[in-house]
Amino acid sequence: METMVRDRQITPTGSRSAAIAPGRRALGMAPFAPSAFDPRTVAMGRCELGKIRLEMGRFQDALELFEQSLAVQPHAVESWYGRAEALTCLGRYEDALASLEQAQTLAGFASARLWVQKAAVLLWLNRLEAALNCCNRALWLTPHHSQAWLFRGVALHRLGRVKEAYRSYRRVSQPEAAAGARANIQQLCQDIALQSQAG
Repeated sequence: METMVRDRQITPTGSRSAAIAPGRRALGMAPFAPSAFDPRTVAMGRCELGKIRLEMGRFQDALELFEQSLAVQPHAVESWYGRAEALTCLGRYEDALASLEQAQTLAGFASARLWVQKAAVLLWLNRLEAALNCCNRALWLTPHHSQAWLFRGVALHRLGRVKEAYRSYRRVSQPEAAAGARANIQQLCQDIALQSQAG
């Protein structure tokens, strides 16, 4: 590994100094000896670079990095989630949905964040009932999740259920009015019961 001390480069000596990983140069990273990194570490690094590329709006680059990460570590929930985000930004909603379902399977369906992201993709696909169900699942896990309340409102609004939609919107715009998790769960159960009676 090379280290900079003031303006002078120090090159290591010994068995690791001979072989430098060329793949790191391609990723714009400093060269290191290949034996210095475990494949899981490389996969995590590519996932993190993918997140940075997403923030920069370089969606295709991000997708490639997430897929490189998954090639090394196929059970990484975060890489599947990032892949889904990149695919969504590229307008490939069905593929994004498949990635989210893979992430959910690996995470045990216990992540509100994954349910909310799935709801967003389903809204893009105009699968409103499925999006609503995902929001309800997210809110069951995390009753104060503002994005889940927002997307729930959008799904209800687009389904023509305006009163219920505005109750969900209020939870986003006035969180102090519905701050209690117990009150949120009770309201969610009431809304689901009303939906069942109407259907």
